[in-house]
Amino acid sequence: MKFKGRMITVLIVFFINSIYMGYYYWRDGSLSMLELIGLPIMLGLAWWFGKQYDIARFYSEKDALTGVYNRRFVDTYFEKHAHQMFVLLLLDVNDFKLINDHYGHEAGDRFLQTIADELAKCVGPKDLVARWGGDEFLILIQTTGQAHQEKALTETINRIQQNLKNTSPENLEITTSIGSAHYPKQGNTLDQLLRIADKQMYHNKSRRKLKSQ
Repeated sequence: MKFKGRMITVLIVFFINSIYMGYYYWRDGSLSMLELIGLPIMLGLAWWFGKQYDIARFYSEKDALTGVYNRRFVDTYFEKHAHQMFVLLLLDVNDFKLINDHYGHEAGDRFLQTIADELAKCVGPKDLVARWGGDEFLILIQTTGQAHQEKALTETINRIQQNLKNTSPENLEITTSIGSAHYPKQGNTLDQLLRIADKQMYHNKSRRKLKSQ
């Protein structure tokens, strides 16, 4: 969570109170005890109000469970970066219902938190990881060209699968089915890209189930 709201409110209150106290010191030659005590109290209140803003801003952009971005932020991000090239990845956790049924929903939530943390480690500082809903995650990887898109896609998927394998408990391997779409080559809107990635993701999930039978 960022400190922007807290820093702004504290600075504004400090600035206004400094002018106020400076004026009365210039006029009277001294400051009353109430004025001296009032400054830290006002700063404390400013910090609290700023924190409420930061909390509201955080949950308007981030998923409450995992701490990665939410669907609402993805829409805003896509509009702001529509002039760039990127690859969209859509990931679904395999057999997540079995995890919930066998280990319980609290354990399932911890699995989702672990997966979100590992996905965030697999991308660069300019890329985005979001929880798309339930056990689905979305990643947007910024690229500079078609060749770079293919390379970034392959490298990211390999890192994701390896990281999840390394963090899996001994008796359960965490795996995901992944679909991808290239912007703007395969679609000019987020919905178009999602349809392509979703179709590919469930195709890969079906192939995995057939192999396991």
